[in-house]
Amino acid sequence: MIDFTPMFHTVASLMPKVLATGLSDIGLVRENNEDVWAEVPQKRFYILADGMGGHLAGEVAAREAVDELIALINDDLGSQMEQVGLEEARHLLAAAIGEVNIHVYRMGRKDPALRGMGTTLCCLYFHPQGVIYAHVGDSRIYRMHENQLTQVSKDHSLLRELVDLGELTERQAEEHAYKNIITKAIGTEPSVDPAVQSCDTVDGDLYMMCTDGLSDLLSRKEMEEILLAASSLKKAANELVAVAKEKGGYDNITVVIAKVNEKPRKKHLPGQ
Repeated sequence: MIDFTPMFHTVASLMPKVLATGLSDIGLVRENNEDVWAEVPQKRFYILADGMGGHLAGEVAAREAVDELIALINDDLGSQMEQVGLEEARHLLAAAIGEVNIHVYRMGRKDPALRGMGTTLCCLYFHPQGVIYAHVGDSRIYRMHENQLTQVSKDHSLLRELVDLGELTERQAEEHAYKNIITKAIGTEPSVDPAVQSCDTVDGDLYMMCTDGLSDLLSRKEMEEILLAASSLKKAANELVAVAKEKGGYDNITVVIAKVNEKPRKKHLPGQ
């Protein structure tokens, strides 16, 4: 079990204000939706997962991963992360994701129908001292800062490794036939090393998490333009999903958008 004993306390009044929305769509081809997203608004925590596996195993993996991490957040983890510094909160979240991985892995080992199931996972946590974002797999996390959208997560994928090794260019990777082979997932191995990072909390910054059903079909620039043009977070999410479906909707499509809203301004996305 994870030891959630806090090292030191922070001031509750420093908690950032966050507006958020999420949307998941089955798409136009798949028979079931293996994407799952959830939120714990009072803890400023947001999560999504994209399952994989035969029959309904992917859906089970994604749901179990999300439910397990949400349960930890609602139990001790959420309260403890509020009471420690940013670095310690990062370690707590990484350990919790490790616990989630063990849970999903054991389920897959016990039930032959679920053998080999796995899921990607992305989550956002708004801490008093900054924003913590974590991921496993190729579901992505983006940050909109000063009207520019940047991918802040790095795909755990074969293609990303080939690009990093210099064997493929970014342009070649976009057109590669094996772009969806991931090198890390929740539940496929006994342990997992999640990427857990943080950055400063900036009023007006927007964060977007999405599954590859969106990022495979829309470029970063297209997503940026939609986010900037939309009059609300909800409308932005609806438009992103609609455009992905217009482009084929070959996979399930899920997007979660969260915005730091310390001082609401009319020129920025006002939320739902």
